[in-house]
Amino acid sequence: MTDPTDAINAHGAAVAPREGAHRARAPIPWWLCAAAVLLVAGCAAQAPSASLTRFDLGPPTIPAASAKGGANAAATTAAATHATHSAAAPSPDVVAAAGQRLSPLKVVVNAPSWLDVDTIYYRLPASDGDQARGYANSRWLASPARLFGDRLRAALSVDRPVLAAGDPSAAPALRVELEEFAQYFDNASTSRGVVQIRATLFDGPKLLAQTTLRAQAPAARADAAGGTRALAAASDAVQTQLIQWLAGRVPVPSAMTATHAPASSRGLPATSPAAGVPAQ
Repeated sequence: MTDPTDAINAHGAAVAPREGAHRARAPIPWWLCAAAVLLVAGCAAQAPSASLTRFDLGPPTIPAASAKGGANAAATTAAATHATHSAAAPSPDVVAAAGQRLSPLKVVVNAPSWLDVDTIYYRLPASDGDQARGYANSRWLASPARLFGDRLRAALSVDRPVLAAGDPSAAPALRVELEEFAQYFDNASTSRGVVQIRATLFDGPKLLAQTTLRAQAPAARADAAGGTRALAAASDAVQTQLIQWLAGRVPVPSAMTATHAPASSRGLPATSPAAGVPAQ
């Protein structure tokens, strides 16, 4: 583009050269341009990765109480956690012999859409709105449903074979709905990890029992690192409660049923998306 001063001179106007214009068009030192390019490139490449921290629940742990010795503890745990059961006492064909490998169990873990992401949630006191908020620079390594489910399967597999939901083998099925998984703040310096689940046990299309379990653990720090460790401890506690609750309730698949029943006879029944209960 032509400079305005050059255009006037082309028409014969007597215009004195402007010293400032020549200074403005002086070349910029090469080292200054190179430094600017490196600075911009460095900021663009490093900022996103340096500002995000990933957490998980840590390595799997063996539950403090396993199903082998939990028949007597099941009633105590249910009363302590105010669990509600929708089935009568276990039938005579349940697992009762201690020291034996327990019967197989199909396990599936679901969660609402807001827990099916990698956000680490925390809740402020009710006086501040009691809203679920997410940490800006910290994330789970996977969704809470995936992390909790992997940890639960590892805990259950100590005492019994754990099968996938679509496994063709004849086995009872356990569906776990993750209802709460967040760090609760009581004040600026005190918080706790809270985990709540709803567990439903099926034998094919038959509903055997259902319960709601909840556990919490104090956080050593009032940040994402403290919250994730507290949620790991709360997960272990609620899974121990679940194993105790299962004791004596999982029926033993008979050899006749396992041999002659259709592959889908003991699979998870179809569910209503909204309620998570057997479809009618």
